Amino acid sequence: MSEDVTYATLTFQDSAGTRNNWDGNNLRKRDRRHPALSPTWRHAALSLLTLCLMLLIGLVTLGIMFLQMSSEMNSDSEKLSQLQKIIHQQQDNLSQQLGSGNNFPVKEEFLKSQISNLLKKQRQMAIKLCQELISHTSDHRCNPCPKTWQWYQNSCYYFTTNEEKTCANSRKNCRDKNSTLVKIDSLEEKDFLKSQPLPLFSFFWLGLSWDPSGRSWLWEDGSIPSPSLFSTKELAQINGSQRCAYFQKRNIYISRCSAEISWICEKTAALMKIEDLY
Repeated sequence: MSEDVTYATLTFQDSAGTRNNWDGNNLRKRDRRHPALSPTWRHAALSLLTLCLMLLIGLVTLGIMFLQMSSEMNSDSEKLSQLQKIIHQQQDNLSQQLGSGNNFPVKEEFLKSQISNLLKKQRQMAIKLCQELISHTSDHRCNPCPKTWQWYQNSCYYFTTNEEKTCANSRKNCRDKNSTLVKIDSLEEKDFLKSQPLPLFSFFWLGLSWDPSGRSWLWEDGSIPSPSLFSTKELAQINGSQRCAYFQKRNIYISRCSAEISWICEKTAALMKIEDLY
């Protein structure tokens, strides 16, 4: 009996030892199959995590800016609608005054003046709102200029940057587009042209040329350019012996008219309709 017990005990111990050896071998195999991450991988994972966080922050920031801009545009739209109601009320009041027979000239002129001021304010607000809409959607239907033309105040401008012609051919090209070579009427308009992201070494014909019969510089419409629009350096250039003017590096120069360079066309912007804002 005692021998049987001894045999059974030894067999159990051997089986336990074999199992321990088998588990140890498996652990070593797992360690070989799944080695510890190297420092390079840790750095790469950390970089990817940082990039994801930065992208998330950027998206949140853009979302906030979009919501703020939408709120401002909605506010301008509401103001414009309220202004339209006031204008209609003033026009109704004026019609009632004229129709009632109580025609007081002073009051009538006052109401007309108020309506005129309100209409002017309405147009200014509509232009501001339309400009904001165009800055996000260039082909918005409120745009008073054709596609690819730039809108500024009451004019549309077309900048030709991938083609060159003589001054006469440039003028003809603008006429084919129902426009003229650009005419600079004010310092504000000149600053607008300066602000455009034009190629640094580009030259653009203007609608300014020498009239030999009158011995003076004239725009295409026959008007004389105001000296206040030009610097002393520009005036010295314009008073030279060449016959056509061009725009380059934010300044005005003159050249022979047969030179082939780019050009800028200008035409009157279409009337903007308030209903196109909605």
